[in-house]
Amino acid sequence: MRVPLRPRDLTVVALVGAFALAASGTHVVQSGETLGDVAEQNDTSVEALVEANDIADPDLIVAGQELAIPDGSGGARPSTTYVVTDGDTLGGIAAKFGTTVAAIAEANDISNPNLVYAGTKLTISGSTTPSSSSSESSGGGSSGLELAGQRHTVQAGDTVAGIARRYGIDAEDFVRWNGLVDGTLYATTKLLLYNPGALAGASSASSGPETHTVQPGETLGRIASRYSSSARAVAEASGITNVNRIVAGQELTIPGGGAGGGSARCPVPGGSFFNDWGFPRSGGRSHSGIDIFAAAGTPVQAPVSGTVDIAEGTMGGKQFRLTAPDGTLWFGSHMADFANTGQVAAGDVIGYVGDSGNARGARPHLHFEVHPGSEAANPFPLLRSTC
Repeated sequence: MRVPLRPRDLTVVALVGAFALAASGTHVVQSGETLGDVAEQNDTSVEALVEANDIADPDLIVAGQELAIPDGSGGARPSTTYVVTDGDTLGGIAAKFGTTVAAIAEANDISNPNLVYAGTKLTISGSTTPSSSSSESSGGGSSGLELAGQRHTVQAGDTVAGIARRYGIDAEDFVRWNGLVDGTLYATTKLLLYNPGALAGASSASSGPETHTVQPGETLGRIASRYSSSARAVAEASGITNVNRIVAGQELTIPGGGAGGGSARCPVPGGSFFNDWGFPRSGGRSHSGIDIFAAAGTPVQAPVSGTVDIAEGTMGGKQFRLTAPDGTLWFGSHMADFANTGQVAAGDVIGYVGDSGNARGARPHLHFEVHPGSEAANPFPLLRSTC
């Protein structure tokens, strides 16, 4: 199904100002809604919604996502005063009060955010009381404090252990939330201080082949879809020359990476990528996915079975949005063209690598995101195991 996005919905917004607009309520995104639709219904603007909800890509909102609706008054949230103590950092103070380093620096005319002195009185906008409660993270691993909505901008010399200690979170949680590998950090990267959700199938993506015994009435396509695979892949693995001819009792080989329950496939086999999750982007945004580089026209495959919708926007260009049965949204942009839409099986071609949208003239690639919930999660570990 083609879901056109209107030009006024696709405004590229630079996030400015130290004070967020006060929220007057919330809106739960319905299927097919754009940010422009939500703005119209709530007598606000796309720009205000982007700022109030820290939306990185105005082209991308998902059904079920809860948006804060600004009251339109432009008024600042209440402020409070905090006295800096020994050992404090601006990042730690921002996390305590649910705000950002940039907001505190601007409100207090601080030119060097890395330099604050004990005894300094700071004006803090946003939360009026510091948060000291902790909650257990989901998705396994040890528990640690989650700083909902907060990010840390990596500085030269930062380490995983040092960042975790600064914010009072668990190092293993921090690594998992950001898809870090080998403890590698890149300066200026914005990393999550909260759990965006777990990627279904990530742990079993590299599983080996298994077998399936054909039952009366089954087709190869139906069997392949059950295992998040494709009829072609199962036929090749099983030595079948005619995909329309299978018989009850026949034993099929289901290729690795196609195990049931949502295991993922590589969206661009043979493509090149590295962990550029969280890298800075224009307008104060941060990279919420991984760029997979390949020659223009390289097929883009469905990473899992599900339903594919397509859209076109000024930022993302030609985009696919694949909704898996478990509700996970798999998202790709900058394609040259579309292919299969609607119900697809893992491995089906759904588009072709290109440079559409704001990537025009750049090296052809697929910008690839995964949203297990309303937030994007880093797909790098999954890509490393499937590509």
